[in-house]
Amino acid sequence: MSLASYHDFFTASATVAGALIGLLFVAVSVTAGKISGPHPSAEHQATAGAAFTALVNTLVFALVALLPAGSLGVASACLAASGLASTFGLGFMLYRRAHREPIRRFSQIMLLVPPLALYGLQLANGIALAHKPGDAGRIGSQAGLAIVFFVYAIARAWQLVGARDPGVMLSLTGLARSLADRNLLPDDDPGPQTSPAPPQAPASPQAPAPPEPRG
Repeated sequence: MSLASYHDFFTASATVAGALIGLLFVAVSVTAGKISGPHPSAEHQATAGAAFTALVNTLVFALVALLPAGSLGVASACLAASGLASTFGLGFMLYRRAHREPIRRFSQIMLLVPPLALYGLQLANGIALAHKPGDAGRIGSQAGLAIVFFVYAIARAWQLVGARDPGVMLSLTGLARSLADRNLLPDDDPGPQTSPAPPQAPASPQAPAPPEPRG
């Protein structure tokens, strides 16, 4: 498979990335008070920045892939380096403001670890693609990374508007708890209990019948 085989995919990727960036702006405007208000939230700012960086990364790479003589390796490496720098900047911002506002540890992990791993993979893939520009396997890997970037950005935008965090670990934990409660319910439920019958009073001794008179 050559780069021309991915033409439709990168065209759709550019369209989807542009639409999602527009929706991200809508989500930011809904929560504008937590991002640019008098008391902005560092977690919301980092969430918006991580989602925006991932979408712009995918958009720019898709546009370069559609160019007649675009260098995918150089573009991928440059975008990965920019994403790594942006993620480190977000992490430094969270570290500086950790003493002023409480930030959940799980949120910090989900904001920093996945993008660092994705941009690291993109950087390695870009360097390899720069040495072999026509490597169909590397191009396919970049297309797979684009899909993962979309999923990550949508998850962060979903969290940005105040919805429940769609983290996989949280979902699995909740499912495990519900299954455990369902399995333990029959054992824990003793069933309907009947109240004991009230004790009956002892029967009073009967008085002996009077003797019959004799005639």
